[in-house]
Amino acid sequence: MPDIATTQSRSSFNCVFQEPNRIEMIEEPVEEPGPGQILCAANQSLISTGTELACLKGRFDEGTVWSTWVRYPFYPGYSMVAQVLKIGDGVEGIQPGDRIMCPAGHRQFFLADAMETALIPDWIRDEEAVFTQIAKIALLGVLRAEHAFGERVGVVGLGLIGQLVIQYLNRSGARQIIAIAPESYRLELARRHGATDLISLPVDEAFGPIQELTEGRMLDTIYDVTGSYAVLSSCTQFTRDLGKVILLGDSTETSKQSIGPKVVFNSVSILGIHGRMMEGYKGWAEADMNSYIFESIRDGRLDVASLITETASPLDAVSVYSRLAERKSDAMGILFDWTQL
Repeated sequence: MPDIATTQSRSSFNCVFQEPNRIEMIEEPVEEPGPGQILCAANQSLISTGTELACLKGRFDEGTVWSTWVRYPFYPGYSMVAQVLKIGDGVEGIQPGDRIMCPAGHRQFFLADAMETALIPDWIRDEEAVFTQIAKIALLGVLRAEHAFGERVGVVGLGLIGQLVIQYLNRSGARQIIAIAPESYRLELARRHGATDLISLPVDEAFGPIQELTEGRMLDTIYDVTGSYAVLSSCTQFTRDLGKVILLGDSTETSKQSIGPKVVFNSVSILGIHGRMMEGYKGWAEADMNSYIFESIRDGRLDVASLITETASPLDAVSVYSRLAERKSDAMGILFDWTQL
């Protein structure tokens, strides 16, 4: 990591998806910070495997957010911990040397809007703080669900967000938390995080086991955290009458998505939530979410360290993404350690 006081570096190694299924690490210039901006040096960034692999594959139906958001060359990533090198005019409360988190992509050096950053307390390690953006998305899902005490809840999609949802549910009075996935590794991790029951089956084969585990009552709420067009139609059949489906994953191919055969008959609610709702949702300011997550990590109420499966050099980004594209089920939290450059 360059010395804060003396660095004059104005070039950065950046991870770029040049076109579908083509990743490159390229060197690009970095400008001086303007008013309200800060110049940062990356410490750690976290791969959001579901979102970033969808962006890499590039298969989007017209009319979806994906089709307008992803334009190549595309810079992936939105979970960054960095060190402040320099501040622009008008920036208050942030100084060179501070550690911050922000929704930046996988870049060695970058400019950030100071208003989109948050200072990291000394007692949170970089590799923990980098999960804050993901943890806020999971928190939004739980807030959207408006759970009653003692609910029976299911979670389909046991990646980072699904695992964090389970941790929140475990501390919010859920009576039963059923984790559904074909992968044993993710199921065992879900058990560690508070799942009461595990179903090791594809989602379209889980109706009978859910019916048995709930003694015919079915679920009050189920989370679909997959982003797969094939999952929603099964999830809507897992709930009781007037049950809820919380969508925390957005399908890239909605033309193939079905809501299921009995949504109206069973009076099922399908509720979506997106990370852009962080500011002000249910009375939560984003700063409140940040501090809540930091305190939860400090106090052991939120375990993100167990989600880390690999720390890699950014220079290995091409091989890391290629491996994930072939098989991501064994991966969970993959960090790029920019201090290795």
